[in-house]
Amino acid sequence: MKLCGCGCGNPAPIATRTNKKRGWIKGQPLQFIQGHNGRLRDSGTISYIVDKNTGCWIWQRAIMSNGYGHLTINNKQVLAHRFVYEQIKGGIPEGLTLDHLCANPACVNPDHLEPVTHAENCRRGLRAKLNHKVVSEIKTLRTKGMTKTALARKFKVERHTIGSAIKGESWN
Repeated sequence: MKLCGCGCGNPAPIATRTNKKRGWIKGQPLQFIQGHNGRLRDSGTISYIVDKNTGCWIWQRAIMSNGYGHLTINNKQVLAHRFVYEQIKGGIPEGLTLDHLCANPACVNPDHLEPVTHAENCRRGLRAKLNHKVVSEIKTLRTKGMTKTALARKFKVERHTIGSAIKGESWN
């Protein structure tokens, strides 16, 4: 029997399903009773389990709907991957954000995180629909008179994405 990670002394519930993002394995005890992970607020406790297949450190405390772990430090919400990275590797350079090289937002393994510009992080994203070749084609079509709206429809992106790509704000 595993006890709740908050220290309340009650047995941890058993996972009814597997959820890799949260590190749950069906039939295995969870880290916390629902709602008890907040009891560790301001402690700065790093709580993760290691996925032996991927090497990801899966955050075991609060997880947001977008899959990112978070905790509260001095009454301020902090993203778990940023917190762990800063504790182990030091500060994140000004103007940079952390890219999950493993594409798992619940992962807090600092070796799976790389400081990059916001634009680079967007380019690398799993949902990125553009690449350097496509942006080059967009610029060529634009110089030939194709409208931003038509380009957005053709490449299945928002009109402002086309504008940013043409201006070099998101793609150089």
